[in-house]
Amino acid sequence: MVVPHRGNAFRPHALQHSALSLYLFGLMVAQVAFGVTLYSGPAVMGANTEALRNNVIVLSNMERQKNGVSALFVNDALNEAAEEKLNDMFDNNYWDHVGPAGETAWDFIAGTGYRYEVAGENLARGFESPEKVVNAWMSSPTHRENILNARFQEIGLAVGSGKIKGGTTTVIVQLFGRPQTAFASQRSSTVLGEAKLIPELDTQNATLPSRSPYFFVWALIFGLIVLDGVMLRKLGLHTSRKHLLSFRVSLAMSAFMLLLLSIGITAII
Repeated sequence: MVVPHRGNAFRPHALQHSALSLYLFGLMVAQVAFGVTLYSGPAVMGANTEALRNNVIVLSNMERQKNGVSALFVNDALNEAAEEKLNDMFDNNYWDHVGPAGETAWDFIAGTGYRYEVAGENLARGFESPEKVVNAWMSSPTHRENILNARFQEIGLAVGSGKIKGGTTTVIVQLFGRPQTAFASQRSSTVLGEAKLIPELDTQNATLPSRSPYFFVWALIFGLIVLDGVMLRKLGLHTSRKHLLSFRVSLAMSAFMLLLLSIGITAII
């Protein structure tokens, strides 16, 4: 099966181009299937994160105004808390309202000195534009409730790209709050509307985060296919239509696999 000798015409069955084609097919399936499983959204939403942050806030306020709710004011403390939450998710490799050590957005808000009567949090990742983010939030009852909540008066937002669970992605943290006043100092603080979004599936990132092992295996298989082609010629089998067709199929699959590893649908290392 694997050792060349006269009995197999120096073409081990496990290393013939027909068998190598099966290996390539398995490699393709693994590359795409595992990539979809580990999908984390498009790598980046854009280069200007400040513009993205402002656009999401503007679009959120437009939704409030369309529904007769007053616009939210941007609060520096909430921006800082959103940034801290964003960095914490990247640093500790999670995407959730509660971190590995039990940390929440409310901890980050309190850490900035912001004292609130009510607060809310929306999370999103893997979206290509501010419009898609806000549209998805407005299609989700819990996110919509946060955006249109008339009790909220202020907003903070952070956008950033990094790696979570081995994949590069863009994450958005949106925080809402209503600050305490001297007249409300005796009220108990309330947290409203925890929600997050499921990323949109996009073929721009539908592959395994690391391509290096796949390139190595592809190069090995491709080399063996070429070697088998040389043996076909030496044995005079290259004139056989059956052998020639299957050999060409193997080369075509090799080219397709290389394309798969090289262009847009592969993840950023």
